[in-house]
Amino acid sequence: MKQPVIYFDHYMLRDIETKDAKDMFEYGSDMDVVKFLSWGPYMDVTEAYGSIKQFFLSRPQRGLPVGYAIIDLDLDKMIGTVDFHTIVSEGVVEAGYCLNKNYWNKGVMTKALRKLIEVGFYYHGYHKIIIGHANTNIASQRVIEKNGFIFEKEDPDKYYNRFTGYKEMSKWYYLTKENFK
Repeated sequence: MKQPVIYFDHYMLRDIETKDAKDMFEYGSDMDVVKFLSWGPYMDVTEAYGSIKQFFLSRPQRGLPVGYAIIDLDLDKMIGTVDFHTIVSEGVVEAGYCLNKNYWNKGVMTKALRKLIEVGFYYHGYHKIIIGHANTNIASQRVIEKNGFIFEKEDPDKYYNRFTGYKEMSKWYYLTKENFK
């Protein structure tokens, strides 16, 4: 399931490839980056390579696109991912993202997620996208809200913090093609 290549500002979204493993390792080994995620921190580059092969490149077998690598065009470097990782039901997918902390608070993820939403609705034909974040991940909340997602519920059971060993409250949002502006 190929996706269109998308350009915005000094960045590009393209399908993730195994050659991105070194760059993924760079940010995926950073505890600040992965503290809210279900993976990492990577201990060596082979773990990043394995993740790309096992989790991203296998998605078409499950009816999902591979996922976008976010590329800094000035440095020709992969700085994060934005993707649809789960089919919830027919036409409904869950999105997620991760970004090298050197690019935090610059609007990169807000714009990358917006492009992913456009591809989801107008290229893949999804009719609803859901997304969530741990309540304490305020930066993710801002990215989600800036993209017009509608708050649906808080869930005490869906987010498990593997570093603390406890389930934590999370917030969940949705966006339909009709709601998307």
